Amino acid sequence: MHGAERARPMTAAETRGPRSALERMQRTTYFATGLATALFAALLARGANGFLNQMDQLHAPFGAFTVLVGIAIPASYSLIAFLVSIRVLRALVTVSAVGFVLSQLLWVPMMTSDVLADGAAPWLQGFGAIHATLLAVAWNRPWVWLYPIAQGPLVAVVEYLASGGDLEQSALDGVGALVTSLILTGAGAGVVTAAARQDEEAERARADAALEASARTGEREQARINALVHDEIISVLLAAVRTPTPAAVPERAQRALGSIAAIREARTGESEYPPEQLVAALRATAADISEDIFVSSSITASDRIPASVVTAMAEAAGEALRNSVIHGDVDGRDVTRVLTVGVADGEVRVTVRDDGRGFAPRAVSARRLGLQVSIRGRMEALAGGGSRVASAPGQGTTVELWWRAEAAR
Repeated sequence: MHGAERARPMTAAETRGPRSALERMQRTTYFATGLATALFAALLARGANGFLNQMDQLHAPFGAFTVLVGIAIPASYSLIAFLVSIRVLRALVTVSAVGFVLSQLLWVPMMTSDVLADGAAPWLQGFGAIHATLLAVAWNRPWVWLYPIAQGPLVAVVEYLASGGDLEQSALDGVGALVTSLILTGAGAGVVTAAARQDEEAERARADAALEASARTGEREQARINALVHDEIISVLLAAVRTPTPAAVPERAQRALGSIAAIREARTGESEYPPEQLVAALRATAADISEDIFVSSSITASDRIPASVVTAMAEAAGEALRNSVIHGDVDGRDVTRVLTVGVADGEVRVTVRDDGRGFAPRAVSARRLGLQVSIRGRMEALAGGGSRVASAPGQGTTVELWWRAEAAR
């Protein structure tokens, strides 16, 4: 059978699909914060309060640890923010934030002298707001506000003990750290909250569209199949009154009776159709969209197909063909569009292929309901169903739809 080849494994890019607004916002914030950390560290590397000048005033392993959690990990987000998973990024943010507080708590015990040279403040005191921001973006939970609140007393006490006992300056720096951390935490929490709401609205819109599509689909597909049955009956009756009667009339009459039986079963709740009705429904779908779509089919099994499968396949294939007609044309040449239908034992496979403009699936917005709802969403909602969209700019588009009876049980 040429129309029911086995599905190849999905690539990682096809599996992930478009990123949510929340994920895009988190990654962008990580990236920007990583750049800011690297720039901030470069500007404050030297001087009395710079980490390079204070390294020899701390025990070596501890000094390296403070640079790792305070600078190196946050700065690395400028390189990995769009490369690793959100789960990995969240883990790194959490570990470095906890490590940073640990560095603050251990700073004084890990000093090699009673106070820092020149009465300097610990270099890491200016980096607490960075970790507070990242933590809010990673988790966006009420408890993350404890982190910026803790920075006030931590900065004041550590600076007072490490720089020689200037209480007023230490208190002012503590207040400054508190205010800065609270402002940046609020900004981080605000942007991810807005992004999460955008995702909720997009999901609500997809759900509403799916409900509306489902309500329309049953009537539309039933009417289409009924019309096909009507056409078969009329053609058989017209052929039967001809003289001489064509030899193919008995076979065509039997096929028409089978179509009538399928409609009767659908109305009594059994809802199954012979494979020929699936092919007929898909041919009608293609004809409704464009007369230039080539349709081929291969049937090697006679098992009846649930009406839900016929409906889902026709609707998803129709959306793929409409997208191809609307978006796939190329200036200066005709685009070939092929709809292939294959029915084998316990399996149905439909492929929509064109050699048109193509596109980048990962770049398709989650708000594009045609791809998300009418193709992927519809096939995922079908027990035993699945879909795959493969495309690239300038290389055409292939949409594969499949249903397996074994997976539906």
